[in-house]
Amino acid sequence: MNNDLSIEVKDLVKVYNLYNSSADRLKEIFSIRGKKFHDNYYALNGINFSVKKGETFGIIGTNGAGKSTLLKLITGVATPTEGAVNVNGKISALLELGAGFNKDYTGIENIYLNGTMMGYSREEMKQRIDSIVEFADIGDFIYQPVKTYSSGMFARLAFAVAINIEPEILIVDEALSVGDVFFQNKCYKKFEELREKNITVIFVSHDIGTVKQLCSRVLWLEHGIQQMVGDSVEVCNEYSNSILKKRAKEFEKNNNTEFKESVSITKELKLEDYPEITYTNESILDENVKIISSFISDHNGKRVSSCLAGEKYTISIVFSTKRDIPECIAGFVIETVKGLWVINCNSIASGLKDTFSVKKDTINKIDFTFQMPKLVNGDYVVGVAISEGSVLDFKVLTWLYNVLYMQITNVGNNDGILQLDTNIEIYSKGVENE
Repeated sequence: MNNDLSIEVKDLVKVYNLYNSSADRLKEIFSIRGKKFHDNYYALNGINFSVKKGETFGIIGTNGAGKSTLLKLITGVATPTEGAVNVNGKISALLELGAGFNKDYTGIENIYLNGTMMGYSREEMKQRIDSIVEFADIGDFIYQPVKTYSSGMFARLAFAVAINIEPEILIVDEALSVGDVFFQNKCYKKFEELREKNITVIFVSHDIGTVKQLCSRVLWLEHGIQQMVGDSVEVCNEYSNSILKKRAKEFEKNNNTEFKESVSITKELKLEDYPEITYTNESILDENVKIISSFISDHNGKRVSSCLAGEKYTISIVFSTKRDIPECIAGFVIETVKGLWVINCNSIASGLKDTFSVKKDTINKIDFTFQMPKLVNGDYVVGVAISEGSVLDFKVLTWLYNVLYMQITNVGNNDGILQLDTNIEIYSKGVENE
């Protein structure tokens, strides 16, 4: 195994035996001819990937995809049926909050207990106890039995122990979902510190936005099969698209109602020399619906890529269609270069408040005019899409990622994502000297 790697997985297979009843299990055990009374269930089949030291690596997939099984194999809780899992470093895993905790012990006692299970002496844990207690931030409850804790307190203590014993590899499996938003924010900041200390983090979550933001690379599993592994934004986009396609198929299958009358386009479209569209990834393409161009214009109609927060701009989408779209929806997404969605806007959620209809063999243009929010200074990318259906049940026809580059300048705002304009009033009252 390469010394630069924390985890290496080769040709991994995990098979479980499924019996219809306990009687079938007994029949198989006592079968003289070795007859099988079970079916094989492949929880994982042919998984290959590696994780570098100091990397924050994500694992995504729907329920039943095999994520938890994979983590059990990495941590040694389960053994592979075929293939190999090589781990280089001490693992601290949050697979199940409070696993290994004694509910009759106090928080302090459980800290020492977990440290012992990790191979640390009591003296070594004494050096870490203050940082763990501070991070957990549960007050005097730290001296009470953990059976008296709420789920949020339990999450705080379990995560504080796991993250402050300085493991070489930290595995987090949806453990943060039960903590409050303040605790989650603290944990995400801690991830950044771990990255700087070259600690490897395996992060499993259904929150795709967070996975994009935290992870450099991502593994996508589906029904035990490896679908894709690579750049986090690219893999997460493909995963999100697969979910949308499934929803669209269900919509087509279950939707037997006729289309209601939609908003029709009345403005005349002036054909002009639209700028050529450039993009890095076409994740969803419909052969009948093609996005020809997309661009940003200022209030004078000049096409721009640099924008000032607070000024008025228009994002235009030009598309052609070879078929009727009775209920059409157009939209765009503005996201950070790390893949965090800042704005998600479409024609049915804002502006029109309804779908619009387009005819086959036409070229159509839709303009979104708005005041640029007071976002933090920086670089952003824009994706554009054409869909059909309703706001709850829709099918994405064509969705192009990273179509436009946008640089936003916001004088005076260089820290938070969004600047807030407020009305401030100050009150003062004199205090009489006694």
